[in-house]
Amino acid sequence: MSQKAAFGVVGGYGASGRVVVSELCKSSTGEIAVAGRDSGKAQTLARQFGDKVSVATVDVFDGRTLNAFCQRCSVIINCAGPMTLLQDRVAQAAFRNHCHYVDAAGLSLVKERLSSHAKEIADLGLSFIISAGWMPGLSELVPAYAVARARAKMNSIESVTACFGDSGEWSENALHDAALFVHRSGLRSPGYFHHGEWTRAKMSVAFRKIDLGNPIGSRRFALVSMPELNEIGRHLRECDFFPYAYLSGLRTAIGTTAIAAVPLPEAVAVRLMRAAFRRNDCLPVDGFAWAQVIGKSGEDKLTLTVQVVYRQRRDYWIHGVTLATVARMMSEAKGVKAGVYFLADAVDPVLLMTELRKAGIDQTESWSGSREVLSGVN
Repeated sequence: MSQKAAFGVVGGYGASGRVVVSELCKSSTGEIAVAGRDSGKAQTLARQFGDKVSVATVDVFDGRTLNAFCQRCSVIINCAGPMTLLQDRVAQAAFRNHCHYVDAAGLSLVKERLSSHAKEIADLGLSFIISAGWMPGLSELVPAYAVARARAKMNSIESVTACFGDSGEWSENALHDAALFVHRSGLRSPGYFHHGEWTRAKMSVAFRKIDLGNPIGSRRFALVSMPELNEIGRHLRECDFFPYAYLSGLRTAIGTTAIAAVPLPEAVAVRLMRAAFRRNDCLPVDGFAWAQVIGKSGEDKLTLTVQVVYRQRRDYWIHGVTLATVARMMSEAKGVKAGVYFLADAVDPVLLMTELRKAGIDQTESWSGSREVLSGVN
């Protein structure tokens, strides 16, 4: 490249990386550099997009090639993995070379590793956004967006409930990360957040049947603990926050419990994780994230329900389009905070959801309450 590329996509010829490159080509005028160990695969991808996309041979475990790549880019989008093996190598290279950074599922691992540099990153005006894919990422943005929309109309919020589920195809790297995360989390008592504090839940709250309306309907859910969702719960100091994952059946519960409780061989744990997602295929959509906020406007009760779904097995598309949209907003200095954050804390959720709808995300919302209050809601 003769000049600094706007975007550098590490692992850009993988399933998610291809979506990121394609979406950036549609929505941005900046040059895109694709990095990976297999230059042949990268070249094949680049030829689909003409001169706008260039290629660099990079081994993420080779600090020399990784540094050289980051020196040539303004925003680094990390689609490589598994993160449990890769750790924070790409993020640290982005920091050393003063690039913005976004990844699909760095979880708390990358965020914690960057915590000692958080102030310097913010002072440099850089944005480092961790876990900005589908699950985690967009699934956490939905409740954050719902809260932001509700606060504009409600004078008080009583509760926020978030539900998500997925039956899509996950890569081997993603399944590896998910299985290791579940095992490291171990068996925990189910809980929710009461005014920002984690609180142990009764069984009637821990496992619930919730009617999400069309097109999901009534489903069974279990309270879940994830770093990104926990961050939202800690911020909601005026209400209760209930984060739920879809529970397709007893076999799914047994499988995830086994991963959490027993040090299984990696291949077995990954197989159990894949089976858990595939058992969700009774869903009428391939994946969903849903949030409901209950509060008051004056003395009148008001409810906001927000939903994002994807269909037609666009598994990697919904994962990559969020990454691409966030990366573009970084490059435009548009609604993104400087510092180190998970997605829901990093961006203006209303602005990001607006941009995602423009990109094709299927997002809906509905209000219910007294007729007088609803007349002022849009």
